Amino acid sequence: MHLLAKVPCAQVALRWDRELAGGAEARARQLRGALAEAFGADDLFHQHDANGKPLYRYPLVQYRWQGGQGLVVGWGAAASRLLALPWLDLTLQLGEESVTVGDAALTLRYEPFGVSEQLLPYRLVTPALLLKSENYRRYQALDERGQRAERDRLLVSNLLTAMRGLDIHFPVQLYAAFTRSRLRPCHYKGQELIGIDGEMACNAVLPEGLAIGHAVSHGFGWLVAG
Repeated sequence: MHLLAKVPCAQVALRWDRELAGGAEARARQLRGALAEAFGADDLFHQHDANGKPLYRYPLVQYRWQGGQGLVVGWGAAASRLLALPWLDLTLQLGEESVTVGDAALTLRYEPFGVSEQLLPYRLVTPALLLKSENYRRYQALDERGQRAERDRLLVSNLLTAMRGLDIHFPVQLYAAFTRSRLRPCHYKGQELIGIDGEMACNAVLPEGLAIGHAVSHGFGWLVAG
């Protein structure tokens, strides 16, 4: 393995003062909205400038939901900011429910990125939004072989975009392909979108928890070693 960089990654696992039910997609979206309001002075939490215009960059703060807990992940410059915030007893409005943070487990790791001499397996914990409305129409018109090639092309493109967003330059050709995939309907900002989940292999050494595709700050495209 040829090491390219180690990037700081902080995770804050939030436990609530009571159990919360609800689907992960909706809860991650609610968590993002609540924390964007709580820490609105910091544009890392909401991806908008002082005038409310979107900031087109890889989101360094990402929100996820797992096992009833809220997970907040911070990459690069965002890692130290997450660790310095007052999480305990923070009250948040998640949808129709007001909850308080009863416990916050903070971790900091330096995650490796590198070039592998062999293909490494990964899987998607949550669907990746690689197909937007304009390319989904083109995708539907392809035959099965063409659709498979398009999925793999989008996978390569979005992996490179995520790495560039973390200032990682991949110095050789990136090989990546889905070894198993399926399309899944996903809800994002009131839209019905098509996500891709499954398993993949590539010649990049990627850290646990990297996210790819559109709307990664909402919990989509979450990768782990497969």
